[in-house]
Amino acid sequence: MDMKIDGDRLLKTLDTLKTYTDTPGAGVTRFSYGRQDVRARKYILERVKAAGCSVCIDPVQNIRISPSFGPAGGKSVMAGSHIDSVRNGGWLDGIYGVCGALEVMETLSEAVAKDPSLKDRFTANYEMVIFAEEEGSLFGSCMTGSKFISGIYDEKDPDLLKNDEGLSMRQILEGLKDLPEEDRQVYDTGGSLAGDLTWDLASVRTMIELHIEQGPVLDREGLSLGIVDSIFGMRVVEVEFSGVGNHAGATPMRERRDALTAAASAILLVEDMAKSDGEHRSVATCGKIEVFPGCSNVIPEKVRFTVEVRDRDEKKIDDLMDRIIDRIHALAQERHISCVVTEHSRSSPLHLSRRVITSMETRAREAGIPFKVMDSGAVHDACMIARHCDTGMIFVPSIDGRSHVPQEDTHPRDLIAGAQFLMDTILAEMS
Repeated sequence: MDMKIDGDRLLKTLDTLKTYTDTPGAGVTRFSYGRQDVRARKYILERVKAAGCSVCIDPVQNIRISPSFGPAGGKSVMAGSHIDSVRNGGWLDGIYGVCGALEVMETLSEAVAKDPSLKDRFTANYEMVIFAEEEGSLFGSCMTGSKFISGIYDEKDPDLLKNDEGLSMRQILEGLKDLPEEDRQVYDTGGSLAGDLTWDLASVRTMIELHIEQGPVLDREGLSLGIVDSIFGMRVVEVEFSGVGNHAGATPMRERRDALTAAASAILLVEDMAKSDGEHRSVATCGKIEVFPGCSNVIPEKVRFTVEVRDRDEKKIDDLMDRIIDRIHALAQERHISCVVTEHSRSSPLHLSRRVITSMETRAREAGIPFKVMDSGAVHDACMIARHCDTGMIFVPSIDGRSHVPQEDTHPRDLIAGAQFLMDTILAEMS
């Protein structure tokens, strides 16, 4: 079965959603449950309803979209990603996978409308999914929506997950009830956060997530397609150094217990230890830092910063992080600084479905598409779903490997080709 997506429509959809940002001219800032999230959801839901699809929104605000065709009671082939972003992020991260899945949905719906007999050739339904709060921009925990779907999080976690202002996820979700009626309709404001929040993933045959690579490999090697074999796991801790605040001019250098200079040394230490990985695969990042009291003329008394380690090997993740923690404690002791390290979050490395990978490899070779089977250093919602059904990921190149920044970009021909490959993969899985 051969169906061609509308590439111009795909690009127009992406261009429209790019404008839904709280930071025009400075990248895309579209946080879950915020004003731009409302606009993006409204735009997408209007499109799928116009295509005759039904929409189900769960209490965490994940969205599951189904067309009117497909075998009754059959399993489904699912595609999608997320619409939220980091602050001042790129215009393609997450939303490209949603727009690709939407383009597949509209193409299928149009084809069946023209020739109803096509639906008799499907052995599975097609579903589109939009995961809530993938980036972790609100609560500091990525893949939040899919963690509820897959049972990693349960009914107690909406009270445990809190934003920087101390508001819990439950409070933020309850606040959606106060939105104007026309905005409130894009959320499930009547659902209960008590009880089982998981989805019946036994009904899903295959999940495919389309995404930009967010790294330099495909662009550097001149390849137009990546087929993901494994996704890095990650472990995140928060470090708090407490020293002694004092006057910046009146305190001699030898008598200082500066929490910030200690943190600076620790952060450089983290970088050096990650660089020592013989396989050059482990990565470590200190991406968030808070300084108290934060005044130019006061010696910093307290500093909090995060340390994140990623690799495809869980043992290596734990080994590197444990060594980092030991060295940080030793450094704090040397500087007479108190130190508390708190485990924040983690996800295990994951190998995707060999059946799906092999099928996509065969399809790419037959189509003459230059591709690479590769790791994903970034985590994705597919990680959570892959524990319950066959899952695959499709990558397209990121120009210069830039992502999570306003400069994030992919050539239009690669965006169209990636969505077409998603279309071909979905059709193969449904047939």
